[in-house]
Amino acid sequence: MPGLTLTFPHQGCFDASAASDLSSALNTNFASFAGTAVNATVPFGNYTTAGTSVTVLPAGQPAGTYRISLFAVITTSFATSTAIQHVLGWTDDQGAHTQTNALSALTAGTFQTVSTMVRSTGTAAITVLEQATVANATAGAMALSVVVERLL
Repeated sequence: MPGLTLTFPHQGCFDASAASDLSSALNTNFASFAGTAVNATVPFGNYTTAGTSVTVLPAGQPAGTYRISLFAVITTSFATSTAIQHVLGWTDDQGAHTQTNALSALTAGTFQTVSTMVRSTGTAAITVLEQATVANATAGAMALSVVVERLL
């Protein structure tokens, strides 16, 4: 958690060195936001069969375990497109991976939540691809929020 610092108000049975080591370990092992959060209305023009990719954590970040959380709600019903998908992309020690999360009910008020833990080497960006699966959307809008947190 950004800005959160844990300290021991009373060392008690810990000597100063042990208390300092434990405090440092606790402070470095809490989840913290990483990358650029997405919190925007995405108009229908972004939902094509080619899709629109957004980098939520750029390449060059520390290797580690990250949680990608996504919330999407249709604010204006989509037309033409029969389904859309949020494709999460990352690279771990075994190579590049994607996870596809489809949403087929495209009427106002439909929502989707996704939370995925991934291991990233940091050599490639963590991305979200917003994409129509069958045909380009000709109307509609979605409120989309995506957050990446570094866990370990």
